[in-house]
Amino acid sequence: MRKSIQIGYDGLFALKCALAAKVGFKEISLNCSEVLDKSESEWEAIAEDIRAILEKNGLHCSQSHPYYYDLLLSSEITEERYEFAMKQAIITSAKLGAQWCVFHPRSSITSGFSVKRSLEDNKCRFGEYLELAVKHGTGIAAENLPVFDGIIPVMPFYSSNPEDLIALVDSFNDEKMAICWDFGHANLMCFDQAEKIREVGKRLQCTHVHNNFRVRDDHLTPDQGDIPWGKVMKAVREIGYTGALTLETHCRYDTPALLESFAKHNYACLEFLESLEE
Repeated sequence: MRKSIQIGYDGLFALKCALAAKVGFKEISLNCSEVLDKSESEWEAIAEDIRAILEKNGLHCSQSHPYYYDLLLSSEITEERYEFAMKQAIITSAKLGAQWCVFHPRSSITSGFSVKRSLEDNKCRFGEYLELAVKHGTGIAAENLPVFDGIIPVMPFYSSNPEDLIALVDSFNDEKMAICWDFGHANLMCFDQAEKIREVGKRLQCTHVHNNFRVRDDHLTPDQGDIPWGKVMKAVREIGYTGALTLETHCRYDTPALLESFAKHNYACLEFLESLEE
């Protein structure tokens, strides 16, 4: 199975790409969550900069994670500057050859959490993203979110129930609208993750791989935490998943030697997960 790692576009992007390639990665996921308030011409320059860095290191951008709203900002509220950044990230992703742009579904929470209102709001916003993505030659993937105990009051977020995520994706009836399965987010829920992956089935087209101990959304490496990877990877194999295993682990180091060690360890973790499919 293809192996990928998410890298944010920031001051360390070039270094992290070089180190990812050095330890064996051929693909990356581009994180644009820190790219905001850039003009269209600046986005064009960003695309060219990323393209040059990827080509230099023999890397391919297979998916992206555009800018995303604060989870506590209710879904009926939109911000022009955020929407512009998200749509420019879609266009940039397509230019780089990414197959999928991963978005967080948003939740209607102004008057208490509403599944019905959340679905309608997300259909509206994702409809715009999907239209733009198809126009430029890429696709949109909606990501499963968890319930975060650290947010008071504790509340669900739309897509923490995979059935709601399935309803959103199926409402478009478009092969360019898919699901990104976040294993760490799923682990924070009390359901059987392997069973839910089977329910998602062919809708699952990209992933976010990380781990935790079901307390916080720590984004730990796969070997740290309590995800039952054997059962989970069996389910991934059974649904015929052919996309990349894309790491979304958080590195707290910024020195070259430690970044390289972190990248090498992450690659080894993916090799282990891959072996569980055999």
